[in-house]
Amino acid sequence: MRVRQRDIAQAAGVSQASVSLVVSGRASEGGISPSTQDRIRTAMEELGYRPDPVARSLRGGRSGLVGVFTYEPVFPARPDEYFHEFLVGIEMAAADRGQDLVLFSSTQQADGRRSIYAGGSSRLQHADGSVILGMHRDDDELARLAKDEYPFVSVGRYDPVPEAAWVEVDYDGAVRAIIEDFHRAGHRAIAYVAGDNARLPSLARRHAFAASTRGDTTQILTETEFDENTLGTWRDSGITAVIAENPDIAEKVERAAARAGLRVPDDFSAACLDTPLRSGRSASWSHLLIPKREVGIRSVNLLAAILDGKLPRGHHDSVQCASHHLGTIAAERV
Repeated sequence: MRVRQRDIAQAAGVSQASVSLVVSGRASEGGISPSTQDRIRTAMEELGYRPDPVARSLRGGRSGLVGVFTYEPVFPARPDEYFHEFLVGIEMAAADRGQDLVLFSSTQQADGRRSIYAGGSSRLQHADGSVILGMHRDDDELARLAKDEYPFVSVGRYDPVPEAAWVEVDYDGAVRAIIEDFHRAGHRAIAYVAGDNARLPSLARRHAFAASTRGDTTQILTETEFDENTLGTWRDSGITAVIAENPDIAEKVERAAARAGLRVPDDFSAACLDTPLRSGRSASWSHLLIPKREVGIRSVNLLAAILDGKLPRGHHDSVQCASHHLGTIAAERV
């Protein structure tokens, strides 16, 4: 049975008008005290009330708030952290549109995981719509969010919930450009070290590598399989170039090379399919320029277009990745 505003009013011991003001985000304007607002929101959560965002918009009840939710334990703050630049782009776009951001940080559970439906109902309803980030997502929660017709945009492709809107990074062209540079330098035996995960961005990079190296001699192993003896084995088997899927793997390769008395690119040419750590050993590696800030900006603009009815809720967008070369792809030694 659907919970209505009059049910909330009865549970909280207030008028239905007071509930309507809280739902519309105009409680302060209507003179509703903070304690009464809290009582109303508590009743909403306990009863599992979810306001209809479409009806709310038609009533002119937009809050002007853009939600940001991530499944990560904490919001990243250091520039080297993966989601930092996405958040910078989100903030820039919201500021440009004159909107405020709501970071849903109170959704962390006792075990450190985050949940959209912590407490039984979605706190994201306090915002007109939300941008979703995170590596370890809950497919059931996001499917439920889509079923509830709550407007949200995923940062990154999200196949498990195809009806969700998303902005993805297109890796194909940039990975192909990296491989073409290896080929021009004479490298036809290339190793790829993959992360120990099946995240969609990682799978996209692996697919692009496989498609670009048809006809080459390739060796693919995971980060766990890579150890300090791997580089020596590669040299013996004729491998002359290595690709690290992410910055942490690039650092692991550099440490192993240093222990083995080898150097990049003197002994191995190398590239990273992400931006290397700024202060790491691999900072000078050739790498991909993932347009994270642009993805964040596009995500907010896409959400705004959905809220305005200009694009459907399941709209999918992509941003092209680029390659950047800093001299770690050298000519193969004969």
